[in-house]
Amino acid sequence: MPRPLHPPPTAQLAWPWRDECRLTLLAGGLRFLPAIRTALQGATQTVHIEMYLCASGALFDEWLRVLTACVARGVRVRMLLDDIGCRELAVEDWHRLQQAGITVRRFNRLQWARPLAALVRDHRKLVLVDGRRAWVGGFCLNDESDPRIFGDEAWFDAMVGCHGPVVTDFAALFEQAWALAGRGPITDALRWRLQKYPPPHANEAGRCDGWARVRAARGGRNNPVLRAFVHHVLRAQREVWLCTPYFLPPRSLYKALLFAARRGVDVRLTVPGRNTDHPVLRYAGHHLYQRLLLAGVHIEEYQPRFLHLKAARVDDWCTLGSFNYDRWNSSWNLEANVEIIDSDFCHQLRALQQSLAQDSQPVVPHRWLRRHPWQRWRATFWYWFGTRLIRQLKAFWNTATANRVEKH
Repeated sequence: MPRPLHPPPTAQLAWPWRDECRLTLLAGGLRFLPAIRTALQGATQTVHIEMYLCASGALFDEWLRVLTACVARGVRVRMLLDDIGCRELAVEDWHRLQQAGITVRRFNRLQWARPLAALVRDHRKLVLVDGRRAWVGGFCLNDESDPRIFGDEAWFDAMVGCHGPVVTDFAALFEQAWALAGRGPITDALRWRLQKYPPPHANEAGRCDGWARVRAARGGRNNPVLRAFVHHVLRAQREVWLCTPYFLPPRSLYKALLFAARRGVDVRLTVPGRNTDHPVLRYAGHHLYQRLLLAGVHIEEYQPRFLHLKAARVDDWCTLGSFNYDRWNSSWNLEANVEIIDSDFCHQLRALQQSLAQDSQPVVPHRWLRRHPWQRWRATFWYWFGTRLIRQLKAFWNTATANRVEKH
C-alpha cells in the first residue's frame, strides 16, 4: 500500500535582518577546524550537522570520536548527510555512527527508477552547537579539507562563525531540511520544492554593525541567494568581488557583472587555476572571460591549491556560504549563506581577498585574446555542452514534476 503524502514543511528561505550578531571569518582549515572542534567538545545540549560531502578518513575519525564523547555526555547529536555526497563514507563508518548513538538521515536517497530525482541535492555545510553558535561556509568533512593531513595541497576554504539571533534562524533552516529528509525520497515531497512560499517581510539593515541574515536556496527559479547577490551587484557604487570555485554563472549574474563593470565599478573575480576538481567547468567558464575582460572586469586565477571558497562582497555588504554561483547550484541544490553588514567583517574579507590576490595569476586581456585556437575551441565546446545539458535536464525535470503533481 503506498505511503500517504502529508503536507511538506513550509519552505522558508529568507529571514529578516538580525542585529547584535557577532560574526567571525575563519579562513583556512587551520583556523575553522580547531574552532569548531573546541565548540563540539564543549557542547552540553545539542549538536546539529548538515553536510554535503562526508568521506571516510582521518578527519572523519577525529570528528566521530568527538561526537561519540558528546553523546556519552548526554548531548543529542544529529547529522544530515546528502546521499550522493556521502558515497565515500565506508559501510563500517555508517555502523560506527549508529553504534555511537548519533542520529543520521540521508537526504534524497537515490532511486534508480527515478533518476531525475537525483538532481536535487543538499549542498549545505552547517554546524550548530547548543542553539547558540553556528558555522556556515564551504567546509566538507573530508581529508582534503584538513591542512594537517593534506598539507599545502589541502583545499582552501572558509567558514563564518555566528553568534546572536541569526543562529536561531539557521536552526530553523536545519529543521526544515531534517523534516524533508525524514519523508524519504525527495519525489515524495516535490510540492515542497514547486510551491513558492513568499519570504517574510524583512526590514533593510542600516549602516550600523553586527547585522546578519540567513539566505537559503532550494534550486529553481527565483533563487534567493542568487537574487540577493544580483540585486546588490546592479546597485554597486564602488566595488564588487566574487570568489567561486566553479565559474559558470547564470545569465542574470553574468549580465549584472558586465553592467557593473561598464558603469565604472571595480569588479574582480577570483577563481581556481589549474588546481580544480572539475576542470571541465573551468574550461566552460573560460568561454565567458573575453567579454568580461573587455568590459573591464579583473580576473585572477588562484594557483597554490584548489580554491573552494564561496564568498562575495559588494561595497559594505558581504555574503559567504555554500552557494557556488554557478548554473548547476542555482538550478537544483539546497544551499545556505549568511549575509552580513559589519565593518569589521568586511575588512576581514577584504584582507582575505588581498591575500588570495598575492597567490593568484591575473588574466591579462591582450594575452587572453591571443590564446591558442585549441584553447578557444575547448572552452566553446564545454560551454556549449554544459549549458545545453543543464537546459535539457531542466526541461525533463519540469515535465516530470508537473506530471507527478497532477497525479496527486
